Amino acid sequence: MRLKVLMAPLGAGQTEQVALDVFCGQGQQILRWLAYAACAQLAYKRSEALGKYVPQTVLSKDGNVLDVDLVLSEAVSDQDEVLVEYSDGPTAFRTRWEGRPKSPPLSWNDAGSEAEPSPTAWLEELDLVAEGLAALQEPSEQQDAAAAESSLSRVREVLLQHAGALQMLFLLYTCEASTPVDAIHRMTLPQFKAMLHAAKVTSSSLPPEKLDELFTAVQASKGAVSRKGQTPSNTAGFDLADFMVALVHVAYVRFSAESFTTGPSNTPLSTKLLSMLQDCIFAHLFPELQRRVEKLSSAVTPPAQALLRKGRRLTEQVLERCQIRRVRSRVLRVDVRYVAKHLQRWGLLGKEFTLPELAPVIIFAKQASTEPYKFEQHAQPLALDYDEFERLLLGLALLQARVRKRVDAFDEVLGELLDSVYKKAGVLLGLDQQQPAL
Repeated sequence: MRLKVLMAPLGAGQTEQVALDVFCGQGQQILRWLAYAACAQLAYKRSEALGKYVPQTVLSKDGNVLDVDLVLSEAVSDQDEVLVEYSDGPTAFRTRWEGRPKSPPLSWNDAGSEAEPSPTAWLEELDLVAEGLAALQEPSEQQDAAAAESSLSRVREVLLQHAGALQMLFLLYTCEASTPVDAIHRMTLPQFKAMLHAAKVTSSSLPPEKLDELFTAVQASKGAVSRKGQTPSNTAGFDLADFMVALVHVAYVRFSAESFTTGPSNTPLSTKLLSMLQDCIFAHLFPELQRRVEKLSSAVTPPAQALLRKGRRLTEQVLERCQIRRVRSRVLRVDVRYVAKHLQRWGLLGKEFTLPELAPVIIFAKQASTEPYKFEQHAQPLALDYDEFERLLLGLALLQARVRKRVDAFDEVLGELLDSVYKKAGVLLGLDQQQPAL
């Protein structure tokens, strides 16, 4: 990859630009590296001391400030032009870009190292009052502030208890054949309706039209507006938090529609939620979810695991190349959307299998158990670490073996898939690609 880098003092615009050519190999570096390399090249060209110029911002040819942690091959193309603004320092990259965190997370464990964020923290900290759930409480639950708080705490406990399975259902129903891979972390109204219809929640007393109002109300709540106002992906559709809140609303409306009483009820909101989950979601959706995940369990065999161990280092390198952003982290995890994009580039997703077929494989990769009741909640958006990515490749190989009617030769299919992925990701060169010995 070769890029044309225009260098200019911070704030000078196009008045004092110097053009440089920077060679970037395969483009696996990040934009931060490009900025420092260009500043060093400018200093050398002007016979200045190394470090004379300190990068402040990287802009696209359209003038947009770029995230300097983006991988070059994901952010720009070969022969593209970017602008690097510099100053005398001493601090680098003082210009903010969209989505840049305002401060690093200061969370430490007992050993004194950076603590892993809890995957349930967002749900534990979700303001259920701001999300509009206090208005769903019965008068008996609102006798005083303590009773109201206790009632919402029980609702949170029910959501936390089943968050792992609900998160996987959310993924399953967002992965439609027509869904762009960028959008699998958001649920549309038709997808929400389809899930509730499959769970037999909708009925004559709870028509689909009622869900339209509910869908709009959840996204317009004070809590939802506050949450989404802090992220760049403020688009139509439910995120996982919206989805959880919406389930409580559905449980409330369902109970009211099916109740024979016309006045206030003494049934707690948490009981209404649990009743809807058990009678509808668990009863009608869990069996199919478990069946689809169990079908992939036969991929875990001693020969297959031995093959994965042999290619472990190459598998790790492939996952590292799936990153769109590269930041310091104690444990590498790559968003499933980025992995899905690379599966498309490698000629797998969209040709060998579809997005609805990929969803159960992601669940298989993320969950140690095949029973939805035992599913663990993970950080959202879903991301894969090295072990999970390895299980993903294992599941995909089984899909290929079944389509090609080569289940009896599964180990060979797995080997062929790994070889293909390694080469297409650029971590393993074929004999025809190797450089001649000097």
